[in-house]
Amino acid sequence: MKRVFPFIFLLTSVALADYAWIPKPETLVLKTGWELFKSENNYDSVGTKNVLTTNSLTSSLLQNQVFLEAEYGLGDQWSGIFRTGFLSAQIEPLNLSDPTLSGAGLFDTTLGFKWRFKREKPILALETGLILPPYSTKNLKADELALGDGVSGVQFRVHAGTQLRRFSFSLSPGLLFRFGRFSHQALLDAAVSLTLQKFYLRLFQSAQFSMIKDSASSQGAENSEPGSGGSYSRLATNPDLITLGLKVGAFLSPRFKLETSASHTVWGQTAADGFRVGVALITNLDFSTPDTRELIKEVPLNGE
Repeated sequence: MKRVFPFIFLLTSVALADYAWIPKPETLVLKTGWELFKSENNYDSVGTKNVLTTNSLTSSLLQNQVFLEAEYGLGDQWSGIFRTGFLSAQIEPLNLSDPTLSGAGLFDTTLGFKWRFKREKPILALETGLILPPYSTKNLKADELALGDGVSGVQFRVHAGTQLRRFSFSLSPGLLFRFGRFSHQALLDAAVSLTLQKFYLRLFQSAQFSMIKDSASSQGAENSEPGSGGSYSRLATNPDLITLGLKVGAFLSPRFKLETSASHTVWGQTAADGFRVGVALITNLDFSTPDTRELIKEVPLNGE
């Protein structure tokens, strides 16, 4: 057993290259994957779940996306972050003779940094990110579905994390400042992970709460924003949402791991209710150059 625990600790460290943990200097962590999101309901302004309707017709939203996330260790305490991807979505009324709304293209891109300012347990890190939408939600066609909110934002998070043998715990409160008519948001993510030799399990929670609320009369069961298709999954000015999920990962080698995920919303206001499933490949690329110089033994000048 004495040989097992260092191996478990190494795998646990690799599994947690997010939240408060950062990659080693000159190490690039790449996460590429696919996610599917399906929604057939909306939460209204008081949290009541209602069937998704598009122009008063019962509908269903199906969304696929492929994504790329990269984090590079810039030093012992710093890392750079980049996220982007391609999204394809459509809303179909249950009566297939009715028109379908659809959209496809690049979705929100994030550029950011993470600074680990406390290395001892619990680890503490500050993350900042600039969110840029490479698409527009203006002048959409009648059958075109918006890819997102189409608004820039700045995000700040404080990550706290600690490890206890095979278990790890993470807590990440934050703030998201969105420009335009969209409300700023308070964020709260948390996770508990368990590593079992070459596998790991992670139970996670994600929450967002808008700081400004519109009148209840203007936030009904159907999103009236053009390009939303009636869904609050996009162009929702002040959503509240809590999501619970589970990730299961396998260490394929010291460099690669495969991760599957599933999550479902559990509560919301002026937000979309739905489930999400996905799979991702995480790759660790070490670009550091080992020091191969030979050590030269010093010889005293007096010959001693």
